[in-house]
Amino acid sequence: MSVSKGLGRGLDALIPTDDNLNIKSKSSKETLINVPVNSIEPNSLQPRQTFSDESLADLAESIRENGIIQPLIVVRKGNGFELVAGERRLRAAKVVGLYEVPVIIRDAEKLKKLELALVENVQRDDLNVIEEALAYQKLMQDFSLTQEDVAKKVGKSRSVIANKVRLLSLPVEVKRAINTGQITEGHARALLGLNDKEKILTLCGLIIARKMSVRETEKKVNEILAGGKIKKDKVEADPNTLQLERELRDAIGTKVKIRSKRKGGQVVIDYTDTKDLGRIINLLKKK
Repeated sequence: MSVSKGLGRGLDALIPTDDNLNIKSKSSKETLINVPVNSIEPNSLQPRQTFSDESLADLAESIRENGIIQPLIVVRKGNGFELVAGERRLRAAKVVGLYEVPVIIRDAEKLKKLELALVENVQRDDLNVIEEALAYQKLMQDFSLTQEDVAKKVGKSRSVIANKVRLLSLPVEVKRAINTGQITEGHARALLGLNDKEKILTLCGLIIARKMSVRETEKKVNEILAGGKIKKDKVEADPNTLQLERELRDAIGTKVKIRSKRKGGQVVIDYTDTKDLGRIINLLKKK
């Protein structure tokens, strides 16, 4: 069996239509039938680890009204089946309480199973960046593929694959921050410029505490590489001070920094131009 030339074609290209699927043919390796939901085991190679409750609820409502339009893809396993693609549909079917679901039974090799699982998730309900990187790493490790090989299979450039996989070398705390949305992939790529774990963790904390942009993060990384230091007090800022900064920012609609000193301190207010400065001054006068 030849593997697919690339996942960029979309799942439709990998699923036979009613016109070209000869269900009655004895030589056909694919069969479209309805099977009990409880006869389908989850895909052991499923790269997705988390699913959005909201999107799952939306899909369940759609299935409740219209049924499952696109069949799940399965392979035979023992007396039942193993899921290849369609985990969100299977989960939603369980939410709805369906007894049976439509499936296409495939004679799939292990690599084909993972490829189909990837296209199911990446193209339809995006994996978070860490899950995506883990999936690419699994392809390389389990099947002795190069980054170039993986790039061809998923229809992306080799540099994209390389950049995703590099994120896995970051400390677990940083990867957790990516997964929870506290920092973006852009922030994470900038942090890769630092080779020191302590500096990475410290700057990651600063990004979260100060809500730094990717550009600000890149600038800070360059400063550190040029011999600069990360001020600990910025990372370990007093929660009350941070709350005051947020309240001031919301009140006047611009970035505010409170710099505490041993005696007194400073309040730094950003403005874009003289018109914006006038707006801020008028707001402060009204207060």
